[in-house]
Amino acid sequence: MLELKYEYFPFTWPGRIKLLELVFAFFCIVCSAPGERIGTQHYFLLVVVVFLLGTIFFSLYSLCLAEPLNKLQVNWLMVEFWFTAFAAFFYFTAFIAMFAEFCPMESEEDKIWIDANITAGVFGLFNFIVYSAGTYLIYVDWKLPSGAAPPVTITPA
Repeated sequence: MLELKYEYFPFTWPGRIKLLELVFAFFCIVCSAPGERIGTQHYFLLVVVVFLLGTIFFSLYSLCLAEPLNKLQVNWLMVEFWFTAFAAFFYFTAFIAMFAEFCPMESEEDKIWIDANITAGVFGLFNFIVYSAGTYLIYVDWKLPSGAAPPVTITPA
């Protein structure tokens, strides 16, 4: 039986960070899809979709899958740290590629398409910042001595 930890998203910083990662990834996909013309768009969408799926997995892990998956003898905190660090790095390369490709473009008939892809790059920048903050929080939690107090969580009034 799975136990749902419903307080994870609204009341903990890692939960809030994951929620922001999911929201920004949604806007990245909406603004840059369909990737029909330029390889940079394809790379950007690949990065967004791969790390969106991974973030969904780690969100589900934190919400309800921690108990059954902890039986596998895997250090899931270390796995999540490296996943988040790679996500931050690849989001950095993806939003830089989008800016480098679409900012110098000028075309009257493709203006909306170009602006949408620049906006996708801006959301990619936001997601890079959020993944970087998430990497830091996971690192602090990972390297926290076992006898130390856990991070402070916010409880509803």
